[in-house]
Amino acid sequence: MKRFLVIQTAFLGDAILSVPIADSIKNKHKNAEVFVLTIPQNKDVYTLNPNIDKIILYDKHGLENDIFSMIKKIKLLKSIGFDCIVTPHPSARTAIISYFSRAGCRIAPSSVSLSFLYTNTISVESMPHQIDKNLALLKLLDFEEKDLIRKINLFFSKDDEKLINGVLEAYSIDHTKRIVVINPVSAWPTKRWPKEYYKELAFMLEQSGYLIVLVGTQKDINIGEYIKNNRKNIVNLMGQTTLKELFAVISKANLLISNDSAPVHIASAFNIPTIEIYGPTLPEFGFYSLSEKKAIFEIKDLDCRPCGTHGGNSCKKSHFDCMMRIIPQEVFKTAIEFLG
Repeated sequence: MKRFLVIQTAFLGDAILSVPIADSIKNKHKNAEVFVLTIPQNKDVYTLNPNIDKIILYDKHGLENDIFSMIKKIKLLKSIGFDCIVTPHPSARTAIISYFSRAGCRIAPSSVSLSFLYTNTISVESMPHQIDKNLALLKLLDFEEKDLIRKINLFFSKDDEKLINGVLEAYSIDHTKRIVVINPVSAWPTKRWPKEYYKELAFMLEQSGYLIVLVGTQKDINIGEYIKNNRKNIVNLMGQTTLKELFAVISKANLLISNDSAPVHIASAFNIPTIEIYGPTLPEFGFYSLSEKKAIFEIKDLDCRPCGTHGGNSCKKSHFDCMMRIIPQEVFKTAIEFLG
């Protein structure tokens, strides 16, 4: 029996977009064992997935953030004995772990750090979406198009639906009431459309008869309260959902409005119509929505875009035009068209 390991220890969005790798491996090699190495925060991206046999956690930002823990993790991988490691993660640490795991086949994009430590690499820069870049790695293993699953499969249980079902029941929401989920946050400050704009947009949507559900992390709860502004039909769920509960919340939406951030990929998994707001980054980086119905807002005539791969903590030009010039009324107009 072959054993495959998929390594993805980056951000939540990256973890979500790595799921098709595992699904495709199982699709072609039905009797293989498929493992995933990830950080604890992203564990629930992979749980309940029938194509993933085991999840190995690596708390590289916390309790295992030292050389001794890395060595221990390498020993664990060696003891399991993997036939092949596939990773889209570009870090040097991942390259070192892969190399010393003694897996006979180690595959990564050619642009990764310490690429010489892999047995096979492939250039993926020309691929349109990150999922395409990820799946291209499998073509080094003689995967054909029919073997590849170009879809994000995320799973949640009935228990995970209780939170959002409770909200809908409390607001007497039925199938005739439209629900808009808004994600006004991102790990990078410059990837956040101004909270004042989100507040104005949420107010306009609420006035038009829609239930607004705000999602984000516990540290962003004050942003949620600012946008809610004590309005009855705006619900602030920031910091109140587990990851799987977030899957359930977004799966119930009629529309997601979000910065360039992980909830876009969750919406893609459930084919939820999506409006995505770009500032310092570009859709061409490959992280845009895969939902059938989608719209992108960006200011294209700025010579300072993009200013980084992930954005940053502040605008390098001090004007933040990439976000400030995207007007709430324009986003509202498109939202109404999507919801009509």
